This record gives sequence, structure tokens and C-alpha cells, in this order.
Amino acid sequence: MDKLYEKDLGGATYRSRDPIKNFTVKIKLQRLSASTIGFLGKPGSPGDENQEITSSVNQYGQTILENEELTVHWQQKFFSQREMEFYGFEPNCTSVLDYKYHAEVEHIKVGGRPNTRLFTYVDKDRFSVVEEAYVPMTTSVNEMPSHLSSRVTEVRRRKNANSSSTLQPWELNKGRSVSGMKLVEEKPTDEFTVNHHVLNTPVHVFIIMADLSPEGQLGSAEFERRLCTIEYDDNCVIRVSPDFTRSKPPYRIEEGGLSRDIWDFQVEHVSNVVSKMESRREGKVISELYRKHQTYLKGLVGESFEELPSGIFRLLAYGEILSAESFEYDDLHVEFFVDLPKNWSCDPGQLLSGCTHSSRTTLTGNTERAYFAQPFNYQLFFPLQEDQDTLDWPKIFLHVISSDTWGRRRTEGYGYFSLPTRPGCQRIVVQCWRPTGNEGYEAITSELNRFFIGGNPELEDISYAAIPNTFEGKHLSKYGVRTETGGSVTVQVNCIQQCKAFQENLSTAVSRKKLQSALQIARGQASKTAIHGVMDAYQRARKRMQLARENVPNQIRESAEKNAVEKLRGLTTQDKIKNILRKAEDEQTEAK
Repeated sequence: MDKLYEKDLGGATYRSRDPIKNFTVKIKLQRLSASTIGFLGKPGSPGDENQEITSSVNQYGQTILENEELTVHWQQKFFSQREMEFYGFEPNCTSVLDYKYHAEVEHIKVGGRPNTRLFTYVDKDRFSVVEEAYVPMTTSVNEMPSHLSSRVTEVRRRKNANSSSTLQPWELNKGRSVSGMKLVEEKPTDEFTVNHHVLNTPVHVFIIMADLSPEGQLGSAEFERRLCTIEYDDNCVIRVSPDFTRSKPPYRIEEGGLSRDIWDFQVEHVSNVVSKMESRREGKVISELYRKHQTYLKGLVGESFEELPSGIFRLLAYGEILSAESFEYDDLHVEFFVDLPKNWSCDPGQLLSGCTHSSRTTLTGNTERAYFAQPFNYQLFFPLQEDQDTLDWPKIFLHVISSDTWGRRRTEGYGYFSLPTRPGCQRIVVQCWRPTGNEGYEAITSELNRFFIGGNPELEDISYAAIPNTFEGKHLSKYGVRTETGGSVTVQVNCIQQCKAFQENLSTAVSRKKLQSALQIARGQASKTAIHGVMDAYQRARKRMQLARENVPNQIRESAEKNAVEKLRGLTTQDKIKNILRKAEDEQTEAK
């Protein structure tokens, strides 16, 4: 017997370009006997026309006790016996839709009802399938819904969160509510939608139901069963659950209780078939639409890639200021800008300066570090010439500033780095320094101001941290500027270089050899800058060592100097003993 029915109740998904109003479904419902009375012959397939079937026995030898067919169009309303009784009594109506259904029921009472057990719920009805109220996550019978899943399910169905009653909308009188809240808000305001998180999904639902009540007891809500659910969204996707039967056996529903009725039903797609002429016309319209859309996209994007003119070198720098560490005060932010050398240019609307957000430091290991993750990107151009031998490289200057709740700002350090001359991703650590006051009273005053009221000596031109572009001499002297070592800023930069001279066998105004020599010179200048930075760090460390040495007591310092002199002279321990004995002999001779 199990082979005579379809067990798979899974749905199917379809896509149709035809308007959904043309969608039509036929439902066939039969009530069968609990057991067969014997086969009339060999069971044939559902579509076998040669098989002789009586009106009271199906092709499988089962007695057909009741039979009903109904052709349903999309969102076509058919009332059940219970709805006929509910909407037929006018005091039960509480909304415009209820009064509309009341008028239709009155018309059906006069003209006759086309259905008996089969009926539908349209998208406007206040209906929620009981078995879909909670979808279990496991196969355990002891699984209980969590608080979150209950809330989400109730929000989707627009029901009260604490509603556990079995009251149906037609059982509620006008103004009556459950737990002090209406089940359905007919005209929700914007504020209500935001506060209750109503999910407005563009999906339209159409449900075909059946009243499987025992014979003579139609209208009982407990015997209502869902046969088919049809969903349609704005993407022209149709979901049917369960799927159309086609050549498959019918679906089966077994009722418990004393009646032990067995029902089978079939879902057939009976929409009008589109004619060849209409299909051809529709395909032509769709192809024309896609062609216009493709033309529109080509107009936005273009058909070719951007091409650089000959003799133009483009540098793309995509970077990120990662963090700053080992500075004296907290609440740090970094101001930065790009210094373009002579003949370099950028897009007119591009900003060459920026600022990070303020960040508090956190202790990482033994280092106080503030994280920024501030991105930046620059697109720079340089016109190459035939006699190009040198190429100055752009620099990015950094100014680290600390601030507090009183609005006091302090300069924590200056630093700079040249954009990498080689393409690729590189991580750069920029060592920073800050200027201090002159010796004596001014140095003490500047430090007191820095501690109590904020503010300290600053550079009038931040490009002084490197070699300013306005400098035209051969030697730049920074002698006399008192500085103090600060922390460091970590920057990550990814550079891309583009120029037609990089291509082989290409005749341009600038030869590949000239460009390579210019890049090599620029890389040499960058390495010199790095060497100068190392030497400056060495000089600062040497100065700290000298200051520490000055604080050592004189006796210890003289002893250390004497030992160092003796080492330089190459005196051994034996030589020292001989010298002591010789001095003793000389003293004894003089005494005699």
C-alpha cells in the first residue's frame, strides 16, 4: 500500500516571466476506504487511459467514498464552512476586509457555494500555519524553542510574543485583544514598525486548505489541514510545497480518531499555455530590454581601459597608518601630509593631508601602543624628460599629537618617510623626535608648560624634519637645534608603478634605460636618508651614554680610566708586581 502514495512532500521552485495572475492550480481530493476491496485488475499508472475504472473505485482498487475537484486561480478566495458561518454574522466583522468577506458570503448564499471541503487563504487573510510556528533544529522530541527563536517567529507572523492561546481572528470580538495587545495592527505607523521590528518581505503567500471533518460535521477548525502552499516574490520565483504530482502517485493524509479516514490529493498545474506567437513576442521584448541595459552599462564603464600618455610616470600608493608606540602621553592622533617634489602632480580634487582619530594606548607586552588603522591612498604623476637623470621621491610627514580632557595639546614627535621606490607591500617604522627649548631657563620653562598647561616648541615648517624643498644650497646645517627622542609610528604601504617605458620594444619619448637610472638614483637617495636616520639614532644614544657617564662618582671614573690606560699600554699582572717591588727597593735604598 505504501507504494500507492507519494511520501515526498518536499517543495519545488520555479521561475516564470508570465504575470502571476495567470497562474492556475487544480486540486483533486478523495476520501477512500481504509482497506481495499480487491483489485479489479492489474493496477495501471495514473495516466493509463486503457485501465477501466468505475466511479466508486479508483485504479488501485480502493473505494472512493467522496470526491471533490477545485480549480483555483492566484489569490482567489474560497470560503470554508466555518468562515461562512463567521463572516455571515455581521457583528463579527471588525475591519474593512471582514465587511468585504461578509458581502461575498451573502452573495454566495444566494447563488450557491462552489466548494464543499476545499477552501483557500489568500495573502490578506490573518492566518498562520500552526506547524510552521516553530521549526525544530534537531530530531529530538524533547527540544524546546529558545527565547530568541520564539521572538523571531512571532515577529515574522506579527503575533503577540506571549500569545499561547488558540483563539483565531474570527473568534475575537471587536476591540478584544490577547494579553492586552492586538493580534493584527491594521494600519501600522512608521514608529510601530521600527519599535516592533516588523519584517516587510516582498513575498506573497497563497494557501490551499481542506476541511477533513467527519461527514455531517463540517466547520470544525481542528480538522483543517493544509494541502498546498504557494509563495511568489518580486523576482518572479514561485515556490510550491508540495510539488505538482504530474505522473507521481497522489499524496496521502491519514486521520486519527474513530473515523480512521484516508484522504489522497493531487496538485496539478493547469495554467494556460502561452502561444508561440506570444512567446516569440515576449522573448523579443526581453532581448531588447537586455540589449538596452547592456548598452547602458557600456556607457558607464566604457569599452577600453584607461591608458597613460607617453612620458608620464604614475605612482599609486595605498597605505595604512597602523599604530604608534612608546610616546610619553596618552590619547594620540597623527596628522600627515604628502610633500610633492618639483614637477610632481596629483589629481585636482585629491587631498594630500589627513588626520587619524584619537586613540588611547594599551599595554602590549612592555610597550604602550595606540592603534589607528587609518587608510590613505594617493595617485601621483611625474612627467619624464629625455635628459632625466635624477628623480626626487615624494615624502609623507607625520606629526604625532596628544590631547587630554582639558583640551591641552602636546607635540609628541615629528617624523617622515619616503614612499617606497620599489613596487610591492612594505612595512615602515618611522622613528619620531620633538624639539625642546634652549639650554637653561628656557628648557625648564618649556617642560613645565608642557606638563601643566600643554604646548611646547613646535616646528614652523614640518618639512624641516627632512630636507625642505625650498632649500637650494649644498649643505643644510641643523646645528644648535635641541631635540628629544620620541616613540615610533608603524606604517604599511603598497605601491604600484605604471609607465609605458616599462614595456619592451616600445618607442617613447623617454627610454627604458633613462627611467631605470633615475629610479636607481632615487633608491640611492632613499637609502642615504635611511643611513642618516641610523646615524642620528647613534648620535642620540652616544649622547645619553655620555650623560650617564657624567653622573658616575669621580673615584670610580678615575679608576676605570686608569685601568683602560693600562690595558692600552699592554701591562700585565707580572709587570705590575715588578714595578711595586722596584718602588719598594728604591724606598729602602733612600732610607739607608
